[in-house]
Amino acid sequence: MAFEQDNGAIVRRFLDLVWNHGELSAIDDLVDDNFTNFGVRRKGGHAGMRHIVTVWRTAFPDLHFEVQEEIVHDDKVVTRGLMRGTHLGEFQQGVGPGRIMGTMAPTGRSFEADQIHIWRVQGGKIVEHSASRNDLLLLNQLGLVSGTQPMTEATWRKPVAPSSLPPG
Repeated sequence: MAFEQDNGAIVRRFLDLVWNHGELSAIDDLVDDNFTNFGVRRKGGHAGMRHIVTVWRTAFPDLHFEVQEEIVHDDKVVTRGLMRGTHLGEFQQGVGPGRIMGTMAPTGRSFEADQIHIWRVQGGKIVEHSASRNDLLLLNQLGLVSGTQPMTEATWRKPVAPSSLPPG
């Protein structure tokens, strides 16, 4: 039980120090250098993680991940939460939604989108990560999805009344 709680604390510390506060030096202490991200393992995992975080925090200097729920079992930690930020810098291609959208110029708009992350922790360090992120909502809120009006997280989650549905 204490082992599992420690794994959760490692992930929470990583999210807070690295993602919420941009303390890149904490990566060496919290992430294994042979880190696997979305099934891809590359040597120099620390440098790769610093690059990913720098790209996100350059585009969204006020980036913040709020953990809303955490499940810890053995070496796995699952976090469900909201990521928020204001798009004030260029978002480079090749990272996050930039993998499909290319480089994105700052829009000045804010986003709030839900995410689920699965982490594996071994020997006190994060060794593996995968996630399901609502990048479509993020891009919509930034005004980068043509043919749509930006919507909020609250609007996204608003229940649809059965009487408002088309007959079918």
